[in-house]
Amino acid sequence: MLAIQGLKCVYDTGSRGWAIELALKGEGEEAVRRFDVDGPEDAEMLIEAFDESTASSFDPATGEIVFAYEYATLEDEDEDETDDEADEEEDEDAEVAEDDEDEVAENEDEKVKA
Repeated sequence: MLAIQGLKCVYDTGSRGWAIELALKGEGEEAVRRFDVDGPEDAEMLIEAFDESTASSFDPATGEIVFAYEYATLEDEDEDETDDEADEEEDEDAEVAEDDEDEVAENEDEKVKA
């Protein structure tokens, strides 16, 4: 596996097609590999994936490009969701309490009129 150092989008005037070039480095070797893509949108998508990844590599044996991403742990997300759910429940409880107060006030008004 070779680490990808950079990507660039190129238009090859000879073949009149778009390509992406990978600058690779690893195992005492530096190389540039070119791969044809369907258009600049596909090249841009690959460049964005590279920019957003925490690590990227190229396997010369298979021709596979791998972009790795680092995500927050599930425990952190679960805690955030639990906090959000608790806030929502508190808001709902407050709305129910307000509705109950309105009903009590209406009932008292009816008693006074009777």
